[in-house]
Amino acid sequence: MLRQRLLVALIAIPLLAALIHQGGWIWAATVALALGLAAWEYTGLIRRIGFSPSLGWVGLMILGFLIDGMFSAASPRLAELTLTLAPPFALVWFWWIRRTEHPLIDWAFTAAGGLYLGWLGRSFVWLRNLPEPYGRGWVVFVLFVTWGADTAAYFVGQRWGRHRLAPRLSPGKTWEGFLGGCIAGLLVGALLGLLIGIGAGPGALLGLLAGSLGTLGDLSISVLKRRAGVKDSGNLFPGHGGVLDRLDSLLWNAMIAYLYAHWIQGF
Repeated sequence: MLRQRLLVALIAIPLLAALIHQGGWIWAATVALALGLAAWEYTGLIRRIGFSPSLGWVGLMILGFLIDGMFSAASPRLAELTLTLAPPFALVWFWWIRRTEHPLIDWAFTAAGGLYLGWLGRSFVWLRNLPEPYGRGWVVFVLFVTWGADTAAYFVGQRWGRHRLAPRLSPGKTWEGFLGGCIAGLLVGALLGLLIGIGAGPGALLGLLAGSLGTLGDLSISVLKRRAGVKDSGNLFPGHGGVLDRLDSLLWNAMIAYLYAHWIQGF
């Protein structure tokens, strides 16, 4: 499995770096594709649980958030329109048109998926659209801090893990691995903070938050996988699972990074 993980990383990282460098609509389309695949896996998990969310409505909400993020982070009119119109129209569709067995639950899972993937995923577009050279730097920061924390948590947990973090949700996660991920996030964040120009202190703080709060994103998807009786949300990436498995921590950390850049740095 480790060999598969390394092979996928060697292929994916250079490609991702080229897409980040391009930015603009190419990067937005990349984010849209990733979120669309994640939405497909998300709705598949919910169907395995026994409900019937709508992939179309989840995708429509994601699209609304991404277009809003592409045009303006400071004036989220399309996001407000998406939040105002999509949920009630989706409820009407479930109740009177599609007529599913559990319309309210199906609608709730649909709205939750659109918000989770669209609202948080929009941060990747916002970050890349920051003035250069900060745009590229912030996206790279989020990716490598998250990957560094996840990798450290995995290896520390494998080597020294004894105390289960959340045995009912993710039996493989341990408190020792969680601590290792937090420390790695702090160190990688400090280094990248210097490289992208925000300073070692703020970088370390954001890295620590990424290492800790990113775990909550991972566990939130683990709840669904546990209920669905599967280990991974998909199998697109050998050794890594599905797209949703790769995005669960990144989505939270991208939003944290954007809020810092927007509120503290004034972008």
